[in-house]
Amino acid sequence: MHLQDTGDGFLRSGRVRFHNGLAPLMCPIDSIQPAPYNYNNGDVDAVCESIETSGMYRPVYVQQDTGNIIAGNHTWQACKELGADVVPVVYLDVDDSKARRIMVADNQIASLAQPDNGLLVALLDEIDDEYGLLGTGLTQMEVERLRLLNDIPLDTEEDSFGSWPTFTVKVPPHVMREFMWRTRGADDDRQRFEMLLRLAGWDGSARE
Repeated sequence: MHLQDTGDGFLRSGRVRFHNGLAPLMCPIDSIQPAPYNYNNGDVDAVCESIETSGMYRPVYVQQDTGNIIAGNHTWQACKELGADVVPVVYLDVDDSKARRIMVADNQIASLAQPDNGLLVALLDEIDDEYGLLGTGLTQMEVERLRLLNDIPLDTEEDSFGSWPTFTVKVPPHVMREFMWRTRGADDDRQRFEMLLRLAGWDGSARE
């Protein structure tokens, strides 16, 4: 294994900087492999950007008997693309059934989180002021969209706008699922539709 101590709290392999605390977990990167049943298609470029900006700060989790990655498939792939020949690994002594269940839980439970956009925007503003947004997985445009979402008035009364039109549209199931996911922070269909418009860039102003 080829690891260079950079002297600033990191170990380097290829273009990957690993936090020193991961040193005891290092294994040859090709001694493990992505699980063949991994169904998530993550943004490897975003993972690479995070690793190059902040360093790699957590291990991948691997089924001991098979060498299949249970959690951290895209992190492993990013390290490969960045030229690392080692990766930090925690081996789990689990059978195939438990490995699959852990993978699904790791993916699904994380996806159920509903962020508080107000707290998130405030946190991102602090990060942006100190370091910039590089490595957060968000762009300035996306932060501005979050800011607009956070400004949606959730207590608007219909009477204050007079007669409201009704909007009906028929969509295939996969589009409906994505719509519900993208607008999961809303309480009803009106809020969902307005949230979708704001995600598309609408700033809340009326047009003549």
